[in-house]
Amino acid sequence: MLDNISVTDAKLPEFEGKQHKLPLPQYPKLAASVNQYQNQIIFSQQGRDFAFQVNSQSEKALHKVLTMMDGKNSLTKLQQTFSPSNPEAINTLLRYLDDKKLLDDADDIKINSGLDVLLELENLSYELVKNKSTQNQLILIAPDISNLSINIIYGFAIEAYHLLAHQAYIDASSLSFQGSTVIRQLINQLYCQEYGQDKFLIEALNSIGIDNEDLIDTMPLPQTTAMCNSLAYWASFDTLFYFSILGFLANQNLTNFTYYLQACESLKVNYSFIESIQNLVNHFQKSKLDNISHKIFQQISHIDEQTKQRLQRQVYLFIETYTNYHNTIFYYYSSSTSLLRRVSDI
Repeated sequence: MLDNISVTDAKLPEFEGKQHKLPLPQYPKLAASVNQYQNQIIFSQQGRDFAFQVNSQSEKALHKVLTMMDGKNSLTKLQQTFSPSNPEAINTLLRYLDDKKLLDDADDIKINSGLDVLLELENLSYELVKNKSTQNQLILIAPDISNLSINIIYGFAIEAYHLLAHQAYIDASSLSFQGSTVIRQLINQLYCQEYGQDKFLIEALNSIGIDNEDLIDTMPLPQTTAMCNSLAYWASFDTLFYFSILGFLANQNLTNFTYYLQACESLKVNYSFIESIQNLVNHFQKSKLDNISHKIFQQISHIDEQTKQRLQRQVYLFIETYTNYHNTIFYYYSSSTSLLRRVSDI
């Protein structure tokens, strides 16, 4: 197991070795993984391994101070924790780690808090939606309904039903998130909020003669399926990105259905339909106020730059899928003579 160890230094607390008089990092951040093997502390970094031989008195203290090298604790705090009466002991260790390229200085590294990254992602999402507003035929319904057919009103409800009916099951994929107990609790809260929210649309559609059996026999449009599949993929395999779009979706659901409700009232859709949509809008209002997405990212202290850039790239794909979902509803239901795409007709 130790065949690849390239360096073994003297026992702690002496840390005998090279003493370079380089400026010490003010917020040391260990750039290696740490393991213990017998009486050695092993640092691993990209195939390189280094080891410290430690004695029983030093092992506990060393392990503690190494775990504190996360870029959040100052050099002064590390000195006080490790050896208050002899600050040079920790200095020697830091010089060794720095000499072996096992140390960064977080004071020179931009710290991206989870909430800061989330706000940047949300701003990007809203900017992209705004830029695509001329392409999106359903952004959304209210400004000019003079050419809006009743088929589009009902079609929007049908496709939204398919999306909302799957939402809680999509959330369930992220319930086992291991990063934080608090985040798991928040996802459970979200799951409870979204479970059964499709009932409002079922009630609305029932009021115009589309019953539950009709809905079971109905296929969503391919772009609606693509939206569901994309969300399901991110919830299962890129949970952090999925968490990042929850707030956007909650806000857009409220905005879209508020305009949608106004369109229903202007077109004098039957009262029971409108009442069910109003109940759904009230439900979305509560979800937006809870702002679970922001609460999740408040629990994330730092997101590295590479991860942040990956999340930003995903936003472009998400907004493209989201826009296609709305456009297809408009184009299909404005030209189709049938509301329901029945499985039994295939």
